[in-house]
Amino acid sequence: MNCSEAKRLIDAYVDNELDVRGVLELEEHVSHCPGCSVEERGLRELQTSSRANLIRYAPSPGLEARLHAALRAEAKDAPIPIKTAEPAPRRRAWKWAALAPLAAAAALLIVAVPRLLPAPSETSVADAVVAAHVRSLLANHLTDVASSDQHTVKPWFQGKLDYSVSVKDWAAEGYPLVGGRLDYVEDTPAAALVYRRAQHVVNLFVWPSKNAADEPVQRLARRGYSAYSWTTDRMHYWAVSDVNDAELQKFVELVRRRE
Repeated sequence: MNCSEAKRLIDAYVDNELDVRGVLELEEHVSHCPGCSVEERGLRELQTSSRANLIRYAPSPGLEARLHAALRAEAKDAPIPIKTAEPAPRRRAWKWAALAPLAAAAALLIVAVPRLLPAPSETSVADAVVAAHVRSLLANHLTDVASSDQHTVKPWFQGKLDYSVSVKDWAAEGYPLVGGRLDYVEDTPAAALVYRRAQHVVNLFVWPSKNAADEPVQRLARRGYSAYSWTTDRMHYWAVSDVNDAELQKFVELVRRRE
């Protein structure tokens, strides 16, 4: 990948919109290109600053109902086209003019009431988490802070995340802490805690949940990797590895027991 291709894709990369192959190729280029690396880092900083500082306005309680009513009224009152010998281009223009109010109301509904749009599916989140795990293995970026001392890794995240991360070392149980790094999942900064099991890497991703309710443990498999996910105290947890399923499940039990 050259700089021209990288700059064309870098926005989609920052927004987690590339497939796994695109992510790996772009990260390989960025790791060796100072110019593209600076641009990627600048976009990340802008994204984080925007989330932290931009003012958000919640729609009024009655807005959703009014928009739905407007859409129904427009659909009911839209005239039914009458077949005539009118030239085809003119007929098409007339139809678009008749549908314009509906399109405007639909656009307003999408912009003003984002909560009506479907949230990312569990499948898409799983793909993003596994892709982040694979990136850490292939892009030579397993850790930003390499340490087996939980009292070194935990403070490293302070100031980089707007939430606290619990860090434990399970070396006595066969899962030593390797370090941590900053990652991005669901378009959100996430803490990635890195552990080892023999020659295998276990990534534990942690980031705030958008839902208040706890969610039970679920298991998924993607591209030869196992992943366990759950939500506790408004925090998402994802453990991903290619270690055998019994050992990954044991790791999950350790994390959940000491959350």
